Amino acid sequence: MIRKYDKYTCQFKHNVLQEYRPEIYSYEFKALAKRFKIKGGHKLIMSWYRRWNGDVDSLKPTSKGCRSRTMTRKQVRHHILEFVESMNNKHVAVDYNVVQAHIESVLKRKVPIRTIRRYADNSFWENIGRFRRSLQRINNDRLIFIDETAIYSIIIHHKTLVTPGEQPLILVTQPSAYAKRYNFVGAINGSQSIACMTLTPEDRNNWRIKGIRQWVINKWITDALAPVINRLNIDNTYLICDKSRAHNEANMIQALRAGKRKSVKKILYMSTASAKYVLPVDDSLWYSF
Repeated sequence: MIRKYDKYTCQFKHNVLQEYRPEIYSYEFKALAKRFKIKGGHKLIMSWYRRWNGDVDSLKPTSKGCRSRTMTRKQVRHHILEFVESMNNKHVAVDYNVVQAHIESVLKRKVPIRTIRRYADNSFWENIGRFRRSLQRINNDRLIFIDETAIYSIIIHHKTLVTPGEQPLILVTQPSAYAKRYNFVGAINGSQSIACMTLTPEDRNNWRIKGIRQWVINKWITDALAPVINRLNIDNTYLICDKSRAHNEANMIQALRAGKRKSVKKILYMSTASAKYVLPVDDSLWYSF
């Protein structure tokens, strides 16, 4: 919001200050503020006087002292965000050291990692806020979130047989290697749970897979998700998911059409790092399955 007294020109300030006479009551700062009807009062005239050196140019607006940008917004978008996204699409691990090397090779100058981190964090939260605001314009029942998770089940044996002289303990570095993993796929909208699927260790062995694959997601969409959406009579739905390798837009659209679901308006993706701030993985509806 622009304050009313910001409209005073440099020439007007100069003329007011020329009337100032110290220790003369009718020409002090308070008297001048009252005579010229200055909204900011005598303190505003004092701030002008501190900058004034007798010349009009000394009263021109100056910088507020903000930190100058090391990289422009266009450079941040191109050399940080788009570069990281391209590495993610290639499934290549990337960290701030890699990003720094890329930026310095392109810009031909040193850029501290702290600066890169600050720009990346600001853009990260701006993208999340922009995405969430776009979702707020859509009815909650038309937003269908798809997500996957895994649950490990460990059954600890309290008794065992050991030969004399052997240690009655088994030391492991990865307890999850001795646990059964159950993969879970689910879909919810703003008001209810819609569909789910559990992938057991036996299912993975029968299908000869180690985890959730594209064809598993697509088959579940055709057989379970699409029919449920049809029964709910929800039109112009949006499917929202992260950028997992199992979420291929063309294949998911084809799977929905195979399930006789045609009124899906769009599939919206978000970065894997920001998904936890938007996807309702910790929602009570999710665990109501």
